[in-house]
Amino acid sequence: MSYPINYPTPQGANVQIFNAPNRSGANNGVTWVKPQGASFVWFTLIGSGANGDGATTGGGSGAVTNFMCPAFLIPDELSIRVGSRNPTTTSVLYQQKDGTGYLLLSAEGGTGATAGAATAANAFTAMGFYQSIAGQNGTTGAVSASGTTFLSGGAASGGVVTSNYGYSTNIGNASGFFQLQPIIVGVGGSNTGRGGIGCGGGVSAVGPGGDGLVVIITW
Repeated sequence: MSYPINYPTPQGANVQIFNAPNRSGANNGVTWVKPQGASFVWFTLIGSGANGDGATTGGGSGAVTNFMCPAFLIPDELSIRVGSRNPTTTSVLYQQKDGTGYLLLSAEGGTGATAGAATAANAFTAMGFYQSIAGQNGTTGAVSASGTTFLSGGAASGGVVTSNYGYSTNIGNASGFFQLQPIIVGVGGSNTGRGGIGCGGGVSAVGPGGDGLVVIITW
């Protein structure tokens, strides 16, 4: 467990943030333990962004998955795997005694210029409120704000990346960023620029997409 960003902590809530610890693959087997006395659990999973096609198009952003349900329906321990900028899928699993595990929640990472796809509901998510939103594709020019996700894809050489609420890289050939306050938003990179968390990078592999993230809140 680590805290790479300043996540706001509601009064009386337990907030745990998991990020990718390396650049070579998924963060495998980090364990989340359910806090005692919890009534509800909220999950937000962000898939990793991708770098572009290496020629003309920026990278696609990762998908975003949200889920909330009563805490007594959640296992006491879960395995967290955070996608890094390979890209790889971000996932939450219930680990069996034999070590294989059941996949409970996931957020797909982008692949090349294509955004991560939304994940269909399953038997686990039938227990609560579930939402999975596809990411935004990379483009051959500038990037406009998505109408469905707070993450953005990457842009081609010289293209400005504009995400929601007017947040932008302002210039082409720049790295993106990710923030949670005053409002959550992620901005992709352009050309050789890196993407913010979950966002697409530029055209070149020199500017990779951003790592994924998992936030689990209990109260």
